[in-house]
Formats: sequence, structure tokens, C-alpha cells
Amino acid sequence: MKSNIQIIRYQDCESSLWKNGGGSTKQLLISPKAADLNNFDFRISIATILSDGPFSQFLGIDRQLCILEGEGVRLNIKADNLALSEEVVILGPNDPPFCFSGEIPIESELLDKQILDFNVMTRRASYTARIERIECNGTLEIETKANSAHLSANEQSIQFLLPLAPITCIYQGEKMALQRYDLLQLAEEQEATVKYFTLISSKKCQLIRVFIEATQSLVLSNNLAQSIPD
Repeated sequence: MKSNIQIIRYQDCESSLWKNGGGSTKQLLISPKAADLNNFDFRISIATILSDGPFSQFLGIDRQLCILEGEGVRLNIKADNLALSEEVVILGPNDPPFCFSGEIPIESELLDKQILDFNVMTRRASYTARIERIECNGTLEIETKANSAHLSANEQSIQFLLPLAPITCIYQGEKMALQRYDLLQLAEEQEATVKYFTLISSKKCQLIRVFIEATQSLVLSNNLAQSIPD
């Protein structure tokens, strides 16, 4: 691969069964690479949910959830552990991402037999995530930069694309075929010149676009560490 582009093939990712038997998860990406569910900075995955049940809780983690397949899910969100009040959210395949704190108790009820969902989790003190749905119907050009006015020159921003149908990507003259649910990772270019990658589809195709951005506190910490001599 040229430059800093990477493709994570969905079919090559291992599927891990849940201990409670209620589903399985394919982890597409975890950072750092050697991290586990207790110490990751950010994580992207796709899960198959087969039955009703509670969400796992993750302290200090912000989560975002999109439905990829199935009718959807009913989320019963407890305002506190005493369950004195409860909010209900119905999440379907065309809805915007549902954003929530990993500490909040949530019970899920399937609207049909099963669903496939897309998950992005970030450690609150270090990273934030933005998710949007975009559409390609023929040809679409996308900037490699995050296009976030609030980002400073030193901040880390990584862009990801997840196509919901097969699509072709062209970047710096290299053509790459993406299958459904392959994850394309493209770190932001450091050069001042704006670069683009091109998406080509033979029919209308929806994609999920994700930005993972370092928080100001993490950037300041990294800059301080770099300024201290060995």
C-alpha cells in the first residue's frame, strides 16, 4: 500500500462469541494493537446480536452505535443504577449513530430475530469520535484531511470508511476494491497540500465515515513529553 492507507478486511477478522451466548463480535481495529478490552484507547467493531440483554459496561469509555442489518433494537436506558427513571430509544438501520457513555446501564430488545451493528468506542480522557453516513452514487471525492476547524496542527486525526456495499477506492493512482464492511483507514496527511481519495460505485452505496481525534489534554501531554530531554 502507498502512503498511510490501510484496509482491514471484514472477512479476515475473527469472530468472538459472547460469554452469555447472546451474540458475537468481530473486532476490526483496536489501539494500541496490544490492548485488550480493559486498556484500549479506541476500538472499532461489528457485532451480531441474537437475543435481548444488557449492554456490557465500560468505565471511562464513550460509545457510538449504528445498525447495519435487521429491523433494529429498542434500548431501555436507565438514568441511574436505581432505575428510578428510564429513557427508551428505538434505533433502526437508517438512523444517526446513538451516542452514550459506557457506564450507563442499557437493556436491549430486538425488534426482529437479530441485528448487525457497528460500534466505535473511545477512551474519554484521550480521544473523541465523530460518525456520519455518506452516500456515493457514481463518483465521490473525499479530502484526506479531517476538515475540523477546531483541530490544531499537532492533533492526531484518523479517518475511517466502512462501505455498506462493494465499492472501489482510488488513492494516489492506486485502485483498491473494498467489500462490504471492509474498514479503510487513512491517517491525515501532514503536508499542507490538500489531497483526495476517490470512491467509485456502480450503483448507490452508503458508507459510514468515522473520525477519531485526540483530545487537547492528550496533545498537551504528548507535547510536554517530547519537550523533556532524555
